[in-house]
Amino acid sequence: MFIKDGSLISYFSSGFPSHVRVKAIDISSPDYEVFYSPVKGEVVDIVRFEIGRPNRFSTINYDYMILINSENQRIIKVLHVLPWVEKGEYVKEGRVIGEFLQTPYTGGDFPHAHIEGITIRFPKISNYRDSKIGIVHKKDKEFFDVIIKDFAEAGKLRGLGCCGGLLNASLPYACYGGIIGGFTGQLSLYDLNLGYLAVRRKTYLLFEGRKNLLRNWEEDASFKVLVNKPICGFAFMEIVLSHNGYPMIRFFLNNVNLSEGDEIDISEFVRDRLGSKIY
Repeated sequence: MFIKDGSLISYFSSGFPSHVRVKAIDISSPDYEVFYSPVKGEVVDIVRFEIGRPNRFSTINYDYMILINSENQRIIKVLHVLPWVEKGEYVKEGRVIGEFLQTPYTGGDFPHAHIEGITIRFPKISNYRDSKIGIVHKKDKEFFDVIIKDFAEAGKLRGLGCCGGLLNASLPYACYGGIIGGFTGQLSLYDLNLGYLAVRRKTYLLFEGRKNLLRNWEEDASFKVLVNKPICGFAFMEIVLSHNGYPMIRFFLNNVNLSEGDEIDISEFVRDRLGSKIY
């Protein structure tokens, strides 16, 4: 699968069931504008559909689905991208196939394409350290982005070093997350409890803020996701990975006395804002 170096990536910061079931990945690009095809194959369908879900960050009320029949005969689904290709067209890996959309499904997140149909495998930790140092990268009226300077690595993935692996989550909003590449046995971020171990595999695990939340996701949490309601708490931080670039945290705050380029202690900032617990 092709991912351009410097692109942001997320597996577990979305509340949609395909992410919770480890069947989807969100991929951006270095310029946050155009999307590069992750596979080569034929575009077999393009569907534009209307969305009624409210989201104050979205700029439109519709989305697109692009279906690509890859060379290994798997149908790859691409969402949140305005297509620059047509049905029946053959695309190569790494070709620009469209531009990102701020839809009711993605508004507030980093610009990205949602991908399903690929095989997801996680690499093991190759360079670990607990992450604490960040640089304010961009300020918006609703949020600000911090790039993580002292990231940990698992293959080409880079992320916030936590718990022996890379932390990927939206907390406390989505009420779950993942640790990729390794695990020390402690589910704790800056001395704050991340919750309960829900799924453990060789190269990743999933945790949850409430017991049995992931098991019953489709019957409970999914309905809140569809109407933009928090699962456990307010939107505070979205922690995402990078492919050979700087990983990022988006803090959904607008009342901070910080400027672009400022260095911050992420651990102190998180503890000061959340207090003694996340949920």
